[in-house]
Amino acid sequence: MATGAEFSPALRGALGSTAGYLGDLLQGEMGTTTLGGETLRPRPMTEVIAERIPRSLGLLGASLLFAALVGVALGIWAARSSSRRSLGILTATLVGVSVPSFFIAFLLQWLVIMLTQKTGRTLVPVGGFGWNQRMLLPMLVLAARPIAQITRITFSTIRGAYEQDYVRTASGKGLGGRRILSVHVLRNAAIPILAIIGISLVYALSSLPVVELYFGWSGAGFTLLKSIARQDTNATVSLALCLGLLFIFINLVLDLSYRLIDPRLSGTPEHIAQAERGGLLKRLR
Repeated sequence: MATGAEFSPALRGALGSTAGYLGDLLQGEMGTTTLGGETLRPRPMTEVIAERIPRSLGLLGASLLFAALVGVALGIWAARSSSRRSLGILTATLVGVSVPSFFIAFLLQWLVIMLTQKTGRTLVPVGGFGWNQRMLLPMLVLAARPIAQITRITFSTIRGAYEQDYVRTASGKGLGGRRILSVHVLRNAAIPILAIIGISLVYALSSLPVVELYFGWSGAGFTLLKSIARQDTNATVSLALCLGLLFIFINLVLDLSYRLIDPRLSGTPEHIAQAERGGLLKRLR
């Protein structure tokens, strides 16, 4: 319907094009597009995906890694600090949760431009693609909300772990604070932290097209918005499919990592397994 057609003809055309697209996809054919090149010459969609997806993966990976390191460190610091300092850190995280990505991008660009005018030196580039200082600003924008979320979850999880009996027992045995944190507390708190990292991926992926367009980072999100603007349906569907599969793959890796961290999750408890078998037998009957 985005092309201006009425619902009924749009539905018929969509069903036919979907069937054709899936048939071509099974043969490894994703069509062509005029996006991603310096000219309007059609290029295979596979070439565009192979060129643009790694750019977005690199930016996403750097952002989530930075967010995880900073968020976990801030959460641990807040959990082991005084109440006043903890309150200050958690209050600051509200900014990262509440402020939209495009506004954070505007503030960072404005700050860099003001500092450049005062110092007479270009601190960091404010746009463009490159595996150098150009990725610093978009990385910080994508990491802002994940840092806030990871900090809050890490704080609550670590603070709750320190109140458990096994931590008191380890402390009573004379273990040092660092050893208690690394051996006992962090391992039990790792699953909620990994879960919030997976949830943060949702927000990072949803913000990715806007951030890439704002900073001129020619990745999959940038190309996706360009394809929507040009009504390039083939490129839009292909890029959305790739981003969706990327999200599913990362969540699958996180789910598998839960079982490696906590052996209790590697198998199904017996009472649950019996209930599932009983429910299956009832449904078969």
